Amino acid sequence: MSDEGTETDPLAKWRLAALRILRASDEFPEAVRWEASPSGLVMQASPDWEHARIVTGLRHLLEPRLPAEVVVLEGVAFLVGIGTERTPDLVVVDTRKTAEFRDGHATSASGVWMFVEVTSNSTRRVDLREKPHEFARADVPVMLTVDRQEHDVIVRFGPVDGRYTFTERVKAGASVMLPEPFDATVETGFLLDHL
Repeated sequence: MSDEGTETDPLAKWRLAALRILRASDEFPEAVRWEASPSGLVMQASPDWEHARIVTGLRHLLEPRLPAEVVVLEGVAFLVGIGTERTPDLVVVDTRKTAEFRDGHATSASGVWMFVEVTSNSTRRVDLREKPHEFARADVPVMLTVDRQEHDVIVRFGPVDGRYTFTERVKAGASVMLPEPFDATVETGFLLDHL
């Protein structure tokens, strides 16, 4: 995926250039996350304690179920559309098929098995409405979202024409099936201590 795209979005390359400048700036702490979307640049404050605990718990839940060449990463930015760069809370990626990295981001979702998002008050709308469409358009096979407000775990999969064709929603604490390429059931009971 190119980070050019001036024919369809004349501001795309400028948003991404501004994003690089902000990330390199000494004016903002490293813990501040910046993302670029078609609606502009978004600054996200550091996650709260419970958000961080959920992300860590999900990581510990996923890692033992993965082959050695598939890893769980945090803080990796991906171009997921023209002028759109997102940094999911977690990324499950096959290191044998990893996308090219340039200017601190992956240029595609190549090798990605799943993006994981944990909602916060400030990110909930974007995590539930915008990112599923962006991730499906980028052909991310699975998206897992923990909706802290509703205490739901949402698994979207089967991206076709920029939409996930299947969605499974369960209450936190229930088991959830992760489809291909995982083919595994995971227990989400640990979430009950953090929601």
